[in-house]
This record gives sequence, structure tokens and C-alpha cells, in this order.
Amino acid sequence: MKKEYKILIIDDEEEILLSLKKNLILEGYNVETCNDSVKALEMIKNNKFHIVITDIVMPNMNGIDLLKAAKSYDALTQVIMMTGYSTMEITIQSLEFGANDYILKPFKSIEYIIEIIDYSIQKLERWRESIRGLVAK
Repeated sequence: MKKEYKILIIDDEEEILLSLKKNLILEGYNVETCNDSVKALEMIKNNKFHIVITDIVMPNMNGIDLLKAAKSYDALTQVIMMTGYSTMEITIQSLEFGANDYILKPFKSIEYIIEIIDYSIQKLERWRESIRGLVAK
């Protein structure tokens, strides 16, 4: 079931991309990565990603702008923000613009991230059910 969900991970730190991709693939997820936020935006425009995990501090385009763009292409896309530089302002801004969750780097554990992804999938499925219910009426 996890294979049907496409995940895009965006971070300019190659170690994080490789580690997350390897671990999430082992869990059965369909994962793509990108180390450039502008290229990631093109990937989001041209592909259907159910979950986008993005770093906030990135060259060229920050994660907040990427979040806004991803939501403008598909409001149901579940966006998870991650950062090593947390402030209350950034956290609030992320949530206001539709982020599903917020992960601090370094990560507690891969299990923690999987828990957040699974929660995001459940949220996505609830949205889908609500939409199907409205369409059926």
C-alpha cells in the first residue's frame, strides 16, 4: 500500500537525502529526491507527489515559498517541513501556509519520520474521503 504514495524529499544536504531515501524505500515508499529547490518545483509541477518533505533553508528558493507553490498546484499535497534552524515565527508561518508537520534536524529517529509520514497519509485519505462524499451527494 505504501508504494502507491509518491514522496519527494528536498534538501541541499546530500547525506540527509540519501539517508531518508534509503530508509523510506526499505519501508516500502516510492521516493524521489532533489537537492535544488528550483528543480524540485519543476518536479512538483510535472508529477503527482502525495507527500513533499522539504528543508526550509535552501539556496535559490526557501522551503516556505516551495510549500506555497506545492499547495497551489495541489491543495491535497501533504507538505512536511524540516529544519535545523527553528524559530517560532518560521513554525507558525509553515503551519499557516498549510504545512502538515514540522521536523527538527537532526532527526530523533527514522521511526519518528515514518510516524509523521503515516499520519500525513491518513490525513490525505481523510481529505479524499470527504471529497468523495461531497461528490456523491
